Amino acid sequence: MTNYVKSTNFATKDNLASGDPLKIVKGTEINTEFDNIAVAVATKAELASPTFTGTVTIPTVAISAGTITGITDLAVADGGTGASTAANARTNLSAASSGANSDITSITGLTTALTVAQGGTGAATLTANNVVLGNGTSAVQFVAPGSSGNVLVSNGTTWTSGGAGVTSVTAGSGISVSASTGAVTISSTALTFDAIGCYASGRIDANLGTLTIGSTFAGSNFIVSNAYYDACGGGMIINNITSTLSGTYRYLGGAFGGNRQILAVRVS
Repeated sequence: MTNYVKSTNFATKDNLASGDPLKIVKGTEINTEFDNIAVAVATKAELASPTFTGTVTIPTVAISAGTITGITDLAVADGGTGASTAANARTNLSAASSGANSDITSITGLTTALTVAQGGTGAATLTANNVVLGNGTSAVQFVAPGSSGNVLVSNGTTWTSGGAGVTSVTAGSGISVSASTGAVTISSTALTFDAIGCYASGRIDANLGTLTIGSTFAGSNFIVSNAYYDACGGGMIINNITSTLSGTYRYLGGAFGGNRQILAVRVS
């Protein structure tokens, strides 16, 4: 494009004295001016539908309507995407693809927790040392540990922190218990005669009164002679013992003749 540049200053001729040859306007001067005007007009862009060649520099453009077609893809460095398709634009801009993505390596800047439906938990934080419970499509729930030694206890609907049920095992007569982390061992030893848990067959004095099944009496009133039943060994032992017993016995049955022959078990 060429700007019009005036070759002759015609206004200055008016200030020259009459008869000055420079005061005369020459045809060549007028012709030169029209040539300059013609060149400038011919090389300027039209107001409507202009055509440009070469490199065009536009300092500021405000486009409020219409379309731009037929141009080369605007480079990323120039504020464009460098592409004419959405897929290529995302690639050029290093943007994640839509739909199923395999190129997302991290998510930062989220201000709202992902919902369960979106593959999240619906929670912004997870309470330390709590157990996480599913809650359908709602945010996850938590169960706090509670007291020391508690376990998760089901009520048939959800879970709570509760007691562990059996917390200890106590040894009994002939039974020993040894415990260690994660294991409890229970063992038994053979009972001896007149020990708690053993049975005996013998007689009691008539002055003890009426006995009912399950009632207890002192072993000192129980006289064993000739035989007794050994529940630990599993058989009747025949001997010539004639003595009173110790501890407390529970009456199990029997009342034979005047001697009130009975079967009893020592309970304490």
